[in-house]
Amino acid sequence: MKVVVPENIKDITLKQLQEITEVAKKEGVTELEVSREKVRIITGIDLNSCDIAQSDFVGLVEAIDKALNTPAEFKQRFKLNGVEYGFHPNLDKMTSGEYYDLMTYGDEVSTLHNLMAILFRPIKDTDGFGNYTIEPYNGTEEHAETMKQMSLELVNGALVFFLNLSRELKTSINEYSKAVAQRKERKHRFSLKSGDGIPRLFHWHKMTY
Repeated sequence: MKVVVPENIKDITLKQLQEITEVAKKEGVTELEVSREKVRIITGIDLNSCDIAQSDFVGLVEAIDKALNTPAEFKQRFKLNGVEYGFHPNLDKMTSGEYYDLMTYGDEVSTLHNLMAILFRPIKDTDGFGNYTIEPYNGTEEHAETMKQMSLELVNGALVFFLNLSRELKTSINEYSKAVAQRKERKHRFSLKSGDGIPRLFHWHKMTY
């Protein structure tokens, strides 16, 4: 029997990871059961109908786990089923719909295909400098199922890039908000010191006799 064993994360798809994760989440499932299902999902070998030596089984599980844990590199563009997809070229100009869906789906494994359908979309035009535009966002229904075929290298690379960018953006927003608050506080203290902004409830008049 010939078995194709993944050499690295490039050889494993997002759909396969989602299937393994669903098995692992089942109540009462054992580590052995997860390992057997992992082998079936990745290699296609059904151990319920095909028995293999224990040493071979252990070797397959170790090879799969090693592949799952190989580092991933961010790739801005890739081709899938003859279509070239590009990472969102300007996250600062995301529409409210894109942003809302990003926050809704998050980075849960079960919804990663939806997240990828927001971050990656078919490329429309490319100029001589390598800049490109992507299709307008119309929800994730059209491309989400296709994204399940992405290699985990592409998915993990995009996740690392996006999450790092999100953390930097959050830090920048927090620092900006803090600076604005400090400016408002300084302005308020100056106003109190100068007397501006204090309600004048009484008006004193000079009395003449």
